[in-house]
Amino acid sequence: MTHHLQQELTSLMHRWQETYREDAARLRLYQRELANARRLPARPRASITLLLRQCAAARRMKAHAQQRIQGCQSRISLLSGTAIQ
Repeated sequence: MTHHLQQELTSLMHRWQETYREDAARLRLYQRELANARRLPARPRASITLLLRQCAAARRMKAHAQQRIQGCQSRISLLSGTAIQ
């Protein structure tokens, strides 16, 4: 049963790692768009505000995925008996 739980947690962790990579890529895209928008002579305030909100949301999503990955890793090591006691 423990082996089955480890496999499920590993699978879940891989899905969260994929989500983390997607969130990191999305954040880089928004940051790049923000940098480009700030170079424009007539910066549209609404567009910059939207990009800032998108960056903040992507940062939160990325942090959440990282927390979930760490939780999965912790539970996997606990189940495998390699957790620090």
